[in-house]
Amino acid sequence: MSNTLIPIILVIFLGFALKRKAFVSDAFWSGSDRMVYYVFFPALLVSKISTMDLAEVPLLKLSTAIILLLLLMTAALVLVQKIRPIDPAVFTSVYQGAIRYNTFIAVTLVATAFTSPLAMDVVALAVGVKVLSINILCVVIFTIYLNKSASLGGKIAVVLKNPLIIACVTGLLLNALSISLPEWLLASCQLLGQVALTLGLLSVGAGLIIRFNDWWSYPIVISVAFKLLVFPVAAYLIGTAFGLETVPLQVLVMMFAMPTAINSYILAGQLGGDQRVMAKIITIQTILSGLTLFVILSWIASTQ
Repeated sequence: MSNTLIPIILVIFLGFALKRKAFVSDAFWSGSDRMVYYVFFPALLVSKISTMDLAEVPLLKLSTAIILLLLLMTAALVLVQKIRPIDPAVFTSVYQGAIRYNTFIAVTLVATAFTSPLAMDVVALAVGVKVLSINILCVVIFTIYLNKSASLGGKIAVVLKNPLIIACVTGLLLNALSISLPEWLLASCQLLGQVALTLGLLSVGAGLIIRFNDWWSYPIVISVAFKLLVFPVAAYLIGTAFGLETVPLQVLVMMFAMPTAINSYILAGQLGGDQRVMAKIITIQTILSGLTLFVILSWIASTQ
């Protein structure tokens, strides 16, 4: 257990310390984030998905379970907003905090926590489904609550250009058409993918913001509770109902227990959300997720 979670926490803390001590310039973090997003992580996804055994991965069940979970949680959050309304800009940040997840932590945890190679195949495929679905849902929520309907089509078009989505589609097409990448190219993608995990975790730490006077409020509690408690339980129940086997079910639960993504802060600023609330949610979820992930990892370890 300690060999799985503690190293990840330490790397995240190192990123936090390096950023606070200005060990490198802010331009470094901006550039590394861009490299991870556009080069390293897409390379990892292409290398994994193009070589996975599609017969072993429950593609239809997994995709359906993920989409259903996201739709149910979206409906639940909208209902909570109806019962006790909060400022629309704040609600969009609450929604992002509850629905988005940190891809880098998820993939790194799966890579270290599971002995079965099937786990990495499942998480690579799940990343594509979740990234596409979550980004479309977030655009719709921003459009509804912040009256941005005129640009809905343009925003969804931008979503479809997401490099992670393109990488997943590319990998699936190569796999389905039985097109093998040249060994030298596949090996290059795998090397680039290894960089994605470490650099991604350092960026998670660098993006944390802890200087706030008022940490807790009703919106923040709702977002944190949904992400770290409601979502993992719902993932387990729906995954079980869909008949997912042990490894796909565990990966599903782990992915839905991840803290929200650092880039939620950027999107909140671009689309009119509340960035201050978003920053608090990101930091609190990232810190508290250590406790919930410890419970989930203990469950996984007990079945291996």
